[in-house]
Amino acid sequence: MAQERGFDRLVNFSDAVVAIAATLLVLPLVDKASAIGSTPIPEFLRDNLIAFIVFVLSFVVIGRFWLAHHRFFQHLRSFSPGLMLFNLLWLLGIVFLPFSTELIVSGQSVTTLASAVYIGTMLFISLASLGMAVVARRNHDILNDPREYRKAFVLSVATAAVTGVAFLISLIWPVIGLWALWLLLLTPILTRFVDRVARPQIGGVR
Repeated sequence: MAQERGFDRLVNFSDAVVAIAATLLVLPLVDKASAIGSTPIPEFLRDNLIAFIVFVLSFVVIGRFWLAHHRFFQHLRSFSPGLMLFNLLWLLGIVFLPFSTELIVSGQSVTTLASAVYIGTMLFISLASLGMAVVARRNHDILNDPREYRKAFVLSVATAAVTGVAFLISLIWPVIGLWALWLLLLTPILTRFVDRVARPQIGGVR
C-alpha cells in the first residue's frame, strides 16, 4: 500500500510540475498585453508574432513530452530510486523550457544560438526519458507488461537520437535554428527501424 501511494505521489507531482511549466510559458505574453496601451491589436500581434509562434511551439513540445511520459507510466506498476532520479531530471528539463523559450523571444529570432539552447533542453528531456526507459528495462518487476513496454522503449531511443541530431545541426549552423526540429518528423521512421533491429534484444521479447 505504501509503495502504491508513493507511486501515485510521483505521478501527481510530475503532472503538477508540467502544468506549472506550461502556464509559465504564457506569462511573458500576459505582461506584454498588460502594456499594450493604445497600440492597435493587429499591430501588437504583428510585433509579437515570434513570441506567439514560440509560445505555441513550446506548449506543443511540453504537451508532447507529457503525453509520452503519461503513456510510459501506464506501463509501470511501481518505481525505483533510479526511476525517481531520472524523473527529477526530466522535470528539471521541463521547468527550464520556459526560460529557453524566453531566450528566443528576447532575441526576436528563431535562427540564433538561443535555438541551440532550446533544442538542447529538448535533448536533455529526451535523454532523461531514455534513462527512465533503461531503468524500467532493467527492473522488469516494476513493469505491467514487458511486451507492451518495448514500444515505449524504442520510441525513447528514436526520439533521443533524432533530437540529438537536431541539436548538433542547430549548434553547428545557428542560422538553421529551430528549423532543425523538422527532423522530428523522421521519428516514426526511425522508431520502426530500431524496432526491427532491436526486437530480439529489448526485454528479451520477440
